[in-house]
Amino acid sequence: MDLAGGFVDPKESAEETCKRELFEELQLDVDISNLKYLTSLPNVYQYKEIDYNTIDLFYEYHVPEKFEVNLELSEISEAVWIPLKELDIEDLAFDSQKRFFEEYLKNM
Repeated sequence: MDLAGGFVDPKESAEETCKRELFEELQLDVDISNLKYLTSLPNVYQYKEIDYNTIDLFYEYHVPEKFEVNLELSEISEAVWIPLKELDIEDLAFDSQKRFFEEYLKNM
């Protein structure tokens, strides 16, 4: 399981990346001014058997209600809503995400 995300394009801010990726993956059009930066954590992303050191930025964005995700199969294969109290951290794809939610859930 993974969170929506992606790589920053040249001349693009992290917030613009977040807006673009959320639209590409979830068809969610966000107002950048309502993104709340939470933290950053180092990560290792493997691509074509090469490990790349990356930095993952975590943002919070509130939506007024659950929405139906129209899947763009080239981006994601499935979208699910999981209440935070039911999130199994071990199901997350990346160590940075596991570390983030371990801290986040402790502070709730």
